[in-house]
Amino acid sequence: MENQDSSDDDSRYSYGVTINVSSTQYPVVTEVANQLGWNVSTDPDDDECDIYWQDCALPTDSLVKFKSYQRVNHFPGMYAVARKDHLGKNLKAMKNMFPGHFNFFPQTWVLPRDYNDLKTNFIGKRTKTFICKPEASCQGKGIFLTRRLEDIPEKCVVQRYLHKPYLLEGLKFDLRVYVLVAGCDPLRLFIHKEGLVRLATEAYVFPSASNLNDMCMHLTNYAINKNNPKFQFNSNEADDFKGHKRSLASFFKHLADGGEDVEKLWGEICDIITKTVCIVQPLLAHLYRSAQANDHSNAICFQILGFDIFLDYKLRPHLLEVNHTPSFTTDTPLDSTIKKSVIGDALRLLGLTETNKSDYYTNHQTHFLKLAMKKPKELRSLKIEMKEKYNQRKLEIENQFRGGYTKIYPKENCALYEEFMLSARDIWLNTLAIRPKHKEKPPAPPPPLSFQKPSRSPMTITSRKKEVRSPIKSRSIKALCEPVIKPRLRLPVLRASNGAFVQPKMFDFTDPRATLTRD
Repeated sequence: MENQDSSDDDSRYSYGVTINVSSTQYPVVTEVANQLGWNVSTDPDDDECDIYWQDCALPTDSLVKFKSYQRVNHFPGMYAVARKDHLGKNLKAMKNMFPGHFNFFPQTWVLPRDYNDLKTNFIGKRTKTFICKPEASCQGKGIFLTRRLEDIPEKCVVQRYLHKPYLLEGLKFDLRVYVLVAGCDPLRLFIHKEGLVRLATEAYVFPSASNLNDMCMHLTNYAINKNNPKFQFNSNEADDFKGHKRSLASFFKHLADGGEDVEKLWGEICDIITKTVCIVQPLLAHLYRSAQANDHSNAICFQILGFDIFLDYKLRPHLLEVNHTPSFTTDTPLDSTIKKSVIGDALRLLGLTETNKSDYYTNHQTHFLKLAMKKPKELRSLKIEMKEKYNQRKLEIENQFRGGYTKIYPKENCALYEEFMLSARDIWLNTLAIRPKHKEKPPAPPPPLSFQKPSRSPMTITSRKKEVRSPIKSRSIKALCEPVIKPRLRLPVLRASNGAFVQPKMFDFTDPRATLTRD
């Protein structure tokens, strides 16, 4: 019976692509897999699936376990832009280096490190409004507005409140833009044509002391506004420009009908997204190579990010935050249509086929035997050839199955973005106190070992250093070799006057802690 059960499992996964949904709470992923005709696994211990979809972040030690034919919907290290505190620190560091390029986010302070700088903004007659956010939260939890320094917690992220928004029917709103990171080394970015426009439920009024607590007016989070009795749910996917949650495509059509330059606005949003991901690319590539050193496909990880974009009264886009696991809840027909399209197009773009797993097990052993027979120089050229082959194959798949996604990186004239990634790498290495390779200096030679000899009395040991002659000036060939430290000898057991046997203690004169100075 056991053999029969195992054969049934093998036959179950021998044909078709299998996706594991045991670690996600969103039924829409299963619905999309069924539409694609894929097998669905709900076993958390199943380690032979083609795709693993999970809602939590992916640790680096978990990525090590994946085989080259498998895919997972997270990158290790994405917290560098997904957490509000890390995003604020990294954006500020890049703004210091490129002031004219990284000015697309509100003025930000990460407490407690920026407390003194924040304190200076409360000095003066002009009253300013600030928005306080927890370091790592979502769905508007813990966010509040204030004008008093004493109301701000010791540890949080503080931003200047953008009080001049572009209004839609008198309501404040933001844009949820979906971005697919299809690879990190090299970086491959796609933006989906569909997204969401999330409106507040109370008419906007400039912030004042009397309305700072009106979260349904100042915040656009769906989790907050859906509890307001005024919230209008979408009941028909065709009516995508009604209610408090609307289609991104219909919104841009509305702007175009009003005579706005939609192409310019879309280009600015794509530029903001690319610059933001450039900040985290060096960390993603390092962690990916550390976990999958022998993988040349750059395809095991992929991730759908949710960018929250704010438009001011001049239609200038500003980045509010990045969600590494955007909500795929489908409360309305519009939600279902848009999110199925975003997820389905991403899964098709992976280019998985029914033979991926069988090809891996057929060629895996032969492939590594070939690598073992190659010389180091041939091995390097072979790896470069394989990487170019995978990239060419990936390009063909992306052109064929991209669906609603448009590639925004790499593209023509991307030298500036490459400079951003190099600078982000330097910032990351300096944060870890590691010197970048192109700035490395040759390491200093180690100090020569010095040995101290005991004096006549075992309790009086001098710390006088012996002069060390340079091996270059020495005529002895032994001076060119490494000094040999002989193993410690065990002294013979002595017999005391009372008849007992005593083991004398031997001092280790190579240990500086054992040296005693003469009084």
